Amino acid sequence: KDERKREMVERIDTRLNTLNEKMLNHFSNVLDKLEDVLERIASRIDKAEQRGLNVLSVRTALSDALKSIETARLAIRTQTGMTYAIKISDEKNVRADVSKGREALHKDLARVREAVKAAHEAVRRAAVALAQIPRVDEVDNTPSTTSGTPSNQ
Repeated sequence: KDERKREMVERIDTRLNTLNEKMLNHFSNVLDKLEDVLERIASRIDKAEQRGLNVLSVRTALSDALKSIETARLAIRTQTGMTYAIKISDEKNVRADVSKGREALHKDLARVREAVKAAHEAVRRAAVALAQIPRVDEVDNTPSTTSGTPSNQ
């Protein structure tokens, strides 16, 4: 019975560390996608600025979003170093000790999730700020005049 409990605890210990790694990969992928969105927003900001539109508020929102993403990446890097080894204090307390390890992982991942959510919200605010600027993607359609007559040769 003790051998079975030991194997079970080892299996749970491995699962906790695997889950940690899986969730951190997921959060990192989410941040990669948010950075792609920010690149597109930055491109549109540059277009609007070239057209002479006021983009100060959007640039501020973009800067805030970049800071928020960096904060979330820092949380992921910090969490990457964490391991969740279950320490059994007494055979009677196996369930409680395993529960403590699971709760610690859940609490730490919730902290990382909140950082990623904050980054997502910051990117959303940047996109909304960009949407507030009218005619960002319009191209000047003023006809260019060429001197001379078209050549039919």
